Amino acid sequence: MLSVALIFPNLYSLGMSNLGYLTVHRLLLKIPGVAVERFFPALEAESPLQPPYYSFETGRPLGDFQIIMFSFSYEGDFDKIPGIFSALGIPVMAGERNRHHPILMAGGAAVASNAKALSQIFDLLVPGEAETVLPAIMTTLNEHGLEADALAELPGVWIPSTDREPTTPCIMHDINRQPAYSHIVSSLNAFGGAHLIELMRGCPRNCSFCLARSIYQPVRALQPEKLSEWLDQHPDCHDLGLVAPSLFDHPQIAEIFRMLDQRQIRIRNSSIKWEKLDPELLLILRRSGVNGLTLAPETGSTRLQAAIRKPLHEERFLECIRQIFAAGFEQLKLYFVACLPEEDKSDLDATVTLIRKTIAVAPSPGHLSAAFSLFVPKHHTDWQELKPASQQQMKQTIKYLKEELNRLSPKLRVNFASPQEALRQSYLSQAGPELALEYAREAEKCQKNRLFSKNQFSALEF
Repeated sequence: MLSVALIFPNLYSLGMSNLGYLTVHRLLLKIPGVAVERFFPALEAESPLQPPYYSFETGRPLGDFQIIMFSFSYEGDFDKIPGIFSALGIPVMAGERNRHHPILMAGGAAVASNAKALSQIFDLLVPGEAETVLPAIMTTLNEHGLEADALAELPGVWIPSTDREPTTPCIMHDINRQPAYSHIVSSLNAFGGAHLIELMRGCPRNCSFCLARSIYQPVRALQPEKLSEWLDQHPDCHDLGLVAPSLFDHPQIAEIFRMLDQRQIRIRNSSIKWEKLDPELLLILRRSGVNGLTLAPETGSTRLQAAIRKPLHEERFLECIRQIFAAGFEQLKLYFVACLPEEDKSDLDATVTLIRKTIAVAPSPGHLSAAFSLFVPKHHTDWQELKPASQQQMKQTIKYLKEELNRLSPKLRVNFASPQEALRQSYLSQAGPELALEYAREAEKCQKNRLFSKNQFSALEF
């Protein structure tokens, strides 16, 4: 029996909201000869567990597992590697490990984006979709023993020690045959305890800075009849989170909303494409108990909208805002990206102007909030070669926007991403194999400076 520790290197609530992580766990549960347990380095925000580490299900020491898998949804989670590895007594550099150490595997969107950053750390990397390759990986390990080299010929698997580039899977997963969904529904997930299902994999849009189109091709939409079948198989589902990079670009979203409305299933949705909204969809969302919506105009600058390939017709956008509040929604959040390439003061002023016009059609500024992320160049995007703004530029941009938006109304709630975190993510998005050396040094510091004490194990949901 192969023992597998499946690690989500972030909060429990985020892990239990991540369909990639949940799908890997569900697949492993079904593979004969495999026993899997989960691990999260923090069960609650601001409360990291203290090493040494134990599995979530049974409290088994992570060092006892034969295989340790990591699911990386974004590059910032790479920074959890030194602390976890040092606590387990595992060398960061793959070349310093031997057959007495567990096999270390990693997959997820961040691995698809930048697998080379982890190539000197992990024995096996899966840059593609788990459904197409994970059963074959585990079968091969069961048949040939814990020798990662036996996996080198599998499509979609990269064994960095072989010096072979990863090969592309022969087929892409058919989500209509088996959609990704939450087989474990946690009351603490980011959707308020709702069931989760993937409604579309990939994105039909081609935004200059976004990974979704490049790493999940072709775009695959779950058909309404398949969703209906899934709902029939899950009669306990009365609250459903619909997951997709661009949910409202699903070609049959209206039909799906009508079906969920007829079944009296509460809808939990992600960011909305304002161009796709109409009175019927707004009515269904309100009847479903949704009180707030999130739109992502990204920028108010016409020039930058063209550059990121996301045009915005201002009058139609403002009319959509009017319809949203007329339909009875109480809160509206707008997402923007600041420090875009070649952004200048006029572009920032255009964003401030768009927010001012939005305030003018809202019941009051207190009904609005604005959130600003900071541009991070990603591999496999059109803007992968561009440089992020400096920390000083980011701070100046945030300062300017804060001052200008505060003049509009002190009731407008505004928050900004951290420049330090954005620059760190930019570095990790572009880092190569040399990242292993940095993490090895950091792990050594952890060994010297951290007191290892038994953490209090606390199970939530199994």
